[in-house]
Amino acid sequence: MTLVVCSLGLAQDTNSERVVVPARNTTHARKVDVSLMGGSITVKSYTGKEVIVETRGGGRSDRDTNKAADKTADGMRRLDLPSRGLTVEEENNVVTVRMRDAQHAELAISVPPDTSLTLRNINGGIAVEGVKGELDVNSTNGRITLTNVSGSVLANAMNGAMKVTMDSVDPNKPLSFSSMNGTIDVTLPADFKANVKLRTDYGEIYSDFDFKLGGGAITQKNDTADGKFKVKMDRTITGTINGGGTEATFKTYNGTIYLRKKK
Repeated sequence: MTLVVCSLGLAQDTNSERVVVPARNTTHARKVDVSLMGGSITVKSYTGKEVIVETRGGGRSDRDTNKAADKTADGMRRLDLPSRGLTVEEENNVVTVRMRDAQHAELAISVPPDTSLTLRNINGGIAVEGVKGELDVNSTNGRITLTNVSGSVLANAMNGAMKVTMDSVDPNKPLSFSSMNGTIDVTLPADFKANVKLRTDYGEIYSDFDFKLGGGAITQKNDTADGKFKVKMDRTITGTINGGGTEATFKTYNGTIYLRKKK
């Protein structure tokens, strides 16, 4: 079965929309897949079983163009309608959320704690709190904030800072935090065990953890066509934390990396 809800508006407020997706199968964890062109995405855990999707504010920018001139037409008054084009689908425990026009909208989603997330946003921030599962988060132009999450995280911000606090880590899943232009600030449990790679091209690296440094700081190549010998210094730091374990990568091109120990 598939549940589809399109542009479901609340009669009392045309700037808000709310969709409640019932829990039809609680034998295994849910996955929520969100993709927006703009606006903000906020996901929080709560004690219920349903997935609740709410939108606030924002509409199509073309509705704001020549607003004064469009308010009347032959003596008639225009009735503004929600214009985000919210679509929510559920199938096989996967809830898919899309909004056609969301440049200034706020999307708030409440989920059970044991929920996996795939979140994509082109122009806007992403915030997640209290979720335990597999988190795959990507923001092209916006900040990523993950607070008190558990499980595994793959996070990428093209232009924006990243701040992550993890309560626990799945030792069987990799961790990855990357940004082209932005600081990466990650707090992990004190007993975090990992094989770590850290790199910043234009920035610094700070850590509360004790590293046992590994090799790989120099890359050598001598098989070029002209027979020249080449040595290239690599700014990647490799090593282990607490004896090694989870594969964890921290990488930013233009920014500083902070690897903190949770107290």
